[in-house]
Amino acid sequence: MDLIYLFNSLMRRKWLIMISSVLAVAIAFLFTMNQEKLYRSSAQMATGFTTSDQVKLKDENFNIIEIDVKFNNVIEALRSTKVLSMVAYNLMLHDLESPDKAFRQLSEEDKKKDGFRNISKDAAVKILKDKYTHEKLLSSYNPDEKKVQELMKVYEYDLESIRKMLSVGRIQKTDFLDVQYWSTNPELSAYMVNEVCSEFLRSNESARSQQNVQSIQTMEKLVAQKKADLDEKINNLRTMGGIDVSVESSTKLEQISSLESRMTEEQNTLNSATLSLQQLTKQLAEMERTNAQTASASSAASAELSKLRTQMNEANQEYISKGAKDQELYNKYTKLKAAYRDKLNSLATSATPTGTITKADLQQKQRELELQANTSQQNIETYRAKIRELTSSVGAAASRSATNLALQKEMSIAQTEYENIKSRYDAVMNNTIVPLDNFRQILYGQPAAEAERSKRLIILALAGMCMFVFCCIAIIFLEYVDVSIKTPSQFLKTVGLKLLGVVNKVNMKKQPIADIFDTEQKKDNQAVTFREHLRKLRFEIENKQHKIYLFTSARPREGKSTIIKALAHSLSKSQKKVLIIDTNFINNTLTREFEAKQELESFSAAGKYDYKEIQGIITPTGIEGVDIIGCQGGDYTPAEVLGDENLLNNLAPLTAAYDYILMEGAALNVRSDSKELLNFADTMISVVSAKSTIKQTDKESFQYLQSMNGKFTGAVLNCVNKENIDM
Repeated sequence: MDLIYLFNSLMRRKWLIMISSVLAVAIAFLFTMNQEKLYRSSAQMATGFTTSDQVKLKDENFNIIEIDVKFNNVIEALRSTKVLSMVAYNLMLHDLESPDKAFRQLSEEDKKKDGFRNISKDAAVKILKDKYTHEKLLSSYNPDEKKVQELMKVYEYDLESIRKMLSVGRIQKTDFLDVQYWSTNPELSAYMVNEVCSEFLRSNESARSQQNVQSIQTMEKLVAQKKADLDEKINNLRTMGGIDVSVESSTKLEQISSLESRMTEEQNTLNSATLSLQQLTKQLAEMERTNAQTASASSAASAELSKLRTQMNEANQEYISKGAKDQELYNKYTKLKAAYRDKLNSLATSATPTGTITKADLQQKQRELELQANTSQQNIETYRAKIRELTSSVGAAASRSATNLALQKEMSIAQTEYENIKSRYDAVMNNTIVPLDNFRQILYGQPAAEAERSKRLIILALAGMCMFVFCCIAIIFLEYVDVSIKTPSQFLKTVGLKLLGVVNKVNMKKQPIADIFDTEQKKDNQAVTFREHLRKLRFEIENKQHKIYLFTSARPREGKSTIIKALAHSLSKSQKKVLIIDTNFINNTLTREFEAKQELESFSAAGKYDYKEIQGIITPTGIEGVDIIGCQGGDYTPAEVLGDENLLNNLAPLTAAYDYILMEGAALNVRSDSKELLNFADTMISVVSAKSTIKQTDKESFQYLQSMNGKFTGAVLNCVNKENIDM
């Protein structure tokens, strides 16, 4: 929508806007005429959020967002129900106990109210003192306390009245809060701001003390619980052992490796003894077959060999029992073993005085070898058992390692939780010693010497300005809501048809068309504008080569009949003869207005069409040079009622007698009459009302007009406001 159009719309309604603005100013004047004088008092409080004059127990970062949140919390606390209720109770006690010094003096009308008469002063004082002392609020469900609340409303000490006149805010870029109050009594204003600060400090101290006590009790329980959990985790870890499992496993793997090497040596000894025993057995068998010699071994040598064997076994058992890690025991075992072998070999190789080996020697050696084999076999079994034991202990150590890791992790978590809760406990204890807040009143309210400026002129100006802006916005909104065509420029953008002419809006009831064309009008009159635009339309038609014009529209009641009558008047003024044929069967407005003969449907000249034959159905309109042929009308189309011999098929005599023939067709959206009548006309003109809105059916009709291949002359935009014609 064009800005110029909106501006013109506002200018057309300038008197409405001006009258509304003046009316708003007058109403504001009446409302502020009896406005009471108000006195303002101000008090200031320091919060300590941004200053560092208090003792700091730990370093704290300066967070702007957090500081803003704290200030907002304090402001809400100052305006809270509890703080303001305590202030109201105190004010009521002051006025009830000291009537001579009361801040509010009730009028006779106030004393007649039920809230004042329903409760005695002594009962109200008793209830208020009890509530103020215990810092409790009045209950609306208690009948007596409800009466006290009604009494407070009479004195205007209720919460709504106090909040309406109380202002609490932060002084920008400072650590201070500003508390202001307006009332009709300067002493009341000063008393109010001081009491608000005092009650806030009282409420804050009470809440902080109660919170600290509860927090300390809760923290003590949590600290004891977390300490017990930590001690339990430490005891569990101690029970599992504190030795490093990885070191223990490495030591046992070294022992296993040492025992395996010892077992390999014993296996070799066993194999050697087994082979020697097999050879000795064969040798004894041969000696028995060949009358072998017998001899007894020396008892002293056998005893010595037995002693060495015993010492060797004892050394081996001592070495294994001590973990197979003592090198001295192992060396001792090796020496005894070597001595035993040497002694055994000497017995095996010792010769008799005759140079032969006796059977007794071989048997003795056989017994020694068997004993050695059994000893080696026992040692091997001992080594294997010890290796299995160490291998099992290594697996148990691995399992114990996982358990120890889990216990250590649990202990670490328990220790972290204990340290966290301990630090919070210390913070709570520190808060009891050094409070984190540092609220204090630094400026006390004083009674104002002069009343505040009423700002009445500002209120009146704002009232007029607001109404002015509201009216402008409302008019612009209504213009946007109104989707009618309104202006020629909008017609070209929206419809897209060729614009043949524009006709402004005229009240035909007050000023008929005949008067518009027959009477001299003032230059600024709408009738003059209407006549001039009809002359322009007449000029466009006279420059065309057509004689028979069919007027139609997309929808009914667009002004076709009015345009035809006005155009006939204008053509008559230019000495043109015009014939109007009413072919709008569904609504024969022209026939009724000119009282024409209704002969169009029934007329037939039996093949002889000349002007004299047709004159019988022509009716003069009363306009010079303008005649009309009327129709009976009905719910039918031209194709249904007009035959081949009808007048419309034989218009040659009429085109010779008249300069222009103007026909009216039904609306394209609802009927097909105009499409059928186009066969009888040279061209078609569409009439569009500026009040119309374009819908989908209208668009389809406009598309039909655009597709007529030259038989469409253009559109006439009808009923345009005079101010919108040039836009």
